[in-house]
Formats: sequence, C-alpha cells, structure tokens
Amino acid sequence: MPAAGEHVWRWFKELDRARAGTGFGINPIAWQEIDAWARCRKVDPSQWEIDALISLDSLRMELFYAAKGKDNADEPQVSERPLTSRLFDALFPKKRK
Repeated sequence: MPAAGEHVWRWFKELDRARAGTGFGINPIAWQEIDAWARCRKVDPSQWEIDALISLDSLRMELFYAAKGKDNADEPQVSERPLTSRLFDALFPKKRK
C-alpha cells in the first residue's frame, strides 16, 4: 500500500469490521454506512478516497465469494437427509391464526 493511501486502508478495515451480512455471506458496504462512518469519525473523504473504498470493497467481495465457492465445491447442493414429515413440520410450522 502506498504511504499516501494507508489511511484509506485503515478506513476500509474499520468499515469492513462493521459490514452487514446474511447467513449466505457478506453484503457490500452501503453508501449509508460510509456516510455514517464519516460523520462519526468527523472525516470528509475526497472523491478518490471514496472511489478507493468502493474498489477495495468490490475486491473484498470478489475474494470472499471466490473462496466460498472453492470451499463448497465438493459439497452437495441438496441435503442428503431425507425430508420426513417431522422435519418438514420443524422447518415450516403451522401459522397460528
């Protein structure tokens, strides 16, 4: 990392730690999160710094999902466990009226 961009790397690491995710993976860092982070830190990132954060985020997402795909390459896409009525009821309970 060039010395001129070290602060952007630190900013990205802070934003990355606070990243939202789902059970299926990570979400991109939202514009609202960058704005909220900048206000809390009392910084006013320039356009190139914001572009750098977005680029780092895109690369982070790409690497995460590439690694996730490799980890799951040998796993079956469908459960090997048979779907019994008991399991179905556990997964989809009746809605109460």
